[in-house]
Amino acid sequence: MGNQRKQLTLKERYQIEAFCKLDFSARKMAKELGRSNKTISNEFIDSCMKEYCAETAQQQMQIRRSEAAKYTKCSASLKEHVRSLLVLGFSPEQIAGRMKKEKSANSLSCNTIYNLIKREKWHQLLPRKGKPYKKRSGVEAGAKLIPERVDISERPACVDEKIEIGHWEGDTVYGQDGYLVTLVERVSKLLVTCRVPNKTKKVVTRAINKLLKPFQGMCKTITFDNGGEFAGHKKVSKALSCDIYFAKPYHSWERGLNENTNGLLRRFFPKGMAIGSLSHKEIKQAEFLINMRPRKALDYLSPYEYLTGKRVSFIAEI
Repeated sequence: MGNQRKQLTLKERYQIEAFCKLDFSARKMAKELGRSNKTISNEFIDSCMKEYCAETAQQQMQIRRSEAAKYTKCSASLKEHVRSLLVLGFSPEQIAGRMKKEKSANSLSCNTIYNLIKREKWHQLLPRKGKPYKKRSGVEAGAKLIPERVDISERPACVDEKIEIGHWEGDTVYGQDGYLVTLVERVSKLLVTCRVPNKTKKVVTRAINKLLKPFQGMCKTITFDNGGEFAGHKKVSKALSCDIYFAKPYHSWERGLNENTNGLLRRFFPKGMAIGSLSHKEIKQAEFLINMRPRKALDYLSPYEYLTGKRVSFIAEI
């Protein structure tokens, strides 16, 4: 029927009680209430009463709901475990997906976790909100500052298809008194980052070469934005034996993974924070936690697990 609510209200139950006294059939009751025949039939089956009573039926429904599995299985220890994963930066979808992948005895759905967040008022633990779109002026941005720039339109199609490891996206993240150079591998989602005191061409070029040197064997292309700090791309290309491409000005979605990962870093180091005072250990700890986050695109494996083939158990049996 037109009414799609699953649970009958107390008002509707009073109406059913009145209809029973008038000897209405279940079909006629359903028509009067705008409900399906099955809903009314199930109400009588569930109540198990010789003479239907609205208040008793309502009490029975409340008891059944309080004893339902989805209400009882979220124990205090499981709630705390979910909270600890939210603090680590996991999204509700990632927590639910990882629970399912690890075949946890007390797995929760994504919706149940969101409802838990709402009940416990944990909204501040959720990822950041999106920013409003800003209209841009000009079409070239910093592209003119980059000599021998190769546009993303010339990048091999296999990069977009994500069929092989070795294609990276790069950017810088601004802090109050310093910058973070960030590089993310497109298939595995692996992040590598380090702090630099400024974003001059020379400093950023040196940082990129240092970050990717351990991964030189799996570095085929890098795609940057059009910041002048990447004007030393020819030296990077030579040092790492890879090809360098640049996204179109103001087309941040062409480096969407990098932008999203920078957002994850912002959860550890918010805008305005004094990045220059961060220790190497603090930066690497944030990098580690991000690389240990299960990703839906990786079937809820983390970047580390995806690359190493070694599994880690996040969801302890509770």
